[in-house]
Amino acid sequence: MALTKQRKQLLLLAALVALAAAVWYANFDRAKGAPGEVAFRADSYTPINAQDFSIIFKQRGDAQKTVYKPSGRNPFVASALPVVASATAAPKRAEKTFLDYTVRPEVIVPPQLPWKFFGYGNLPSNGGREAFLLEGEDVHIVGEGEVVLNHIRIVHIGNEKIEYEDTNTGARNSNQLEAVPGPTA
Repeated sequence: MALTKQRKQLLLLAALVALAAAVWYANFDRAKGAPGEVAFRADSYTPINAQDFSIIFKQRGDAQKTVYKPSGRNPFVASALPVVASATAAPKRAEKTFLDYTVRPEVIVPPQLPWKFFGYGNLPSNGGREAFLLEGEDVHIVGEGEVVLNHIRIVHIGNEKIEYEDTNTGARNSNQLEAVPGPTA
């Protein structure tokens, strides 16, 4: 006689329930204080040596109440604050040390686009203007707002010149429209 799948599962369930009941019955009548249980004795209790945290909380509260007061110095500028000379102070003799240095204003060099601007065109779909730039024999087609050479952004493409800026310094420059020599016959 073949047992169906459902009948096999019921027999397995009944066997597992019987096994669980046997384990529970074997552990139910164990004596108190058996190994593995922790007994508490009042005479062996010693309180822990806890620190008084009220002092620490007071110090933290005082630190949280501090207010930042700027000195007026810009930490991003390499020059010192201007010194206000008082009328009573005697002028000091200027001595140069090896630590003296002068801060020169940074000279911003306008960017140079090494490619020749030889033409432009309009896209019919969105009306955007694109410039044709020549690098040797390679032609690059760029639109306004695109970045070329990883740091030069095309700002404006006009009829006679292309304007661009360096994204690192913000300096601007432009190139005039140049005629490209045609093929010789």
